[in-house]
Amino acid sequence: MSISVWLGRILFALVWGALLANLVWPFPGKGFALFLILLFVLLAIHLLQLLMFVTVYGDKIKWQRGDYLQVIVFGVIGWLAVLQKQPRQNTD
Repeated sequence: MSISVWLGRILFALVWGALLANLVWPFPGKGFALFLILLFVLLAIHLLQLLMFVTVYGDKIKWQRGDYLQVIVFGVIGWLAVLQKQPRQNTD
């Protein structure tokens, strides 16, 4: 699963790069508006995911400072990375 997390991070880095490049160098025509809307939708969805994860699993997982930002930037991929860092619990 570690490889899939890194591939997902690379994919999201490319998506964020394209969306933020639109702010610096606006795309011609209606592309600027489309990418601006997509930026706000992606940010809203990732914030909603963070709210859901913290509400449901906030007391079961050791959260570190960077984990919140990781979920905001990478979404579910960031969540999987947070889960991978957690120590294994014995169910004996």
